[in-house]
Amino acid sequence: MPPPPDWVTLRLFLTCLDAGSVTRAADRCGIAVSAATRRLQLLESDLGVALLARSSRGVRATAAGEALAVHARGLLDRLSLLADDMRAFAAGGRGSVRLHATASAITGQRLAESLAGFAQRQPGIRVELTEATALTVLRALIDGQADIGIVSRSDALPEGLVAHPWRTDRLVVAMPAAHRFAGRDALRYAEVLEEPMIGVLAGGSLALRLEDEAERLGRTPRWRFRVQGTDAARHLIAAGHGIGVMPEGVVLPHAAGFGLRGVTLAEPWAERQLSLVVRDDAALPPPVWLLRDHLADDCA
Repeated sequence: MPPPPDWVTLRLFLTCLDAGSVTRAADRCGIAVSAATRRLQLLESDLGVALLARSSRGVRATAAGEALAVHARGLLDRLSLLADDMRAFAAGGRGSVRLHATASAITGQRLAESLAGFAQRQPGIRVELTEATALTVLRALIDGQADIGIVSRSDALPEGLVAHPWRTDRLVVAMPAAHRFAGRDALRYAEVLEEPMIGVLAGGSLALRLEDEAERLGRTPRWRFRVQGTDAARHLIAAGHGIGVMPEGVVLPHAAGFGLRGVTLAEPWAERQLSLVVRDDAALPPPVWLLRDHLADDCA
């Protein structure tokens, strides 16, 4: 099998066909005529066929030359696409980002819409979204299994992680519209603890906070049911099994459909800061900082 022609020679060959002259092709390609002639002769010798028919009026492709031209144009087009992709990678326009987020960040903060906008702006970047508890998100960042995390936090982050404030959410008390507390504008947590409660995601940051705050009051939450997702919790609350403390973004948009009421939880810790967390700002690959900046800018 003859050795494959190099890219310079293929470009020279195609330029000869376009220009109809080896001399003009050499000038366009910026090489000496003698070097161009030698390259074309070696190409014909390696392939074992005549590629150019030469005459006093210039050169034209033989049948073999026309076949080579079809393949050469296809190869050079693919090479151009390859170069475009590599430039896009260098600029951050290609690649993937592993985004880990808590359930409240996904369902209560219009994250889906924000990611849809990012997909339109950066169609070459694939976002892999994983739902997890806050502790699991932070562990994935530390272990290099995630590129960006979204968590609600009140404590210091583990060493090596950097947080950027993203959005805030407020906790409300979800209850049936006919509940005895439904006419209230606000509730203290001590009052909430008088009622049977529906909990979401035992071991999650919100569940742990509710248990910690109950302990400060010398109380224990009366968990009637504990479920994995907010949709199940809404159904159980609507059916009268108990009340629940959840972010307003997962309660208020669904209140009418479920016959629920969301009453403000009047505690300082009820307003929570959600943060975008990364390992090291200075070392972020371009796709990661493009998504981080998009999410940070899309907070309106």
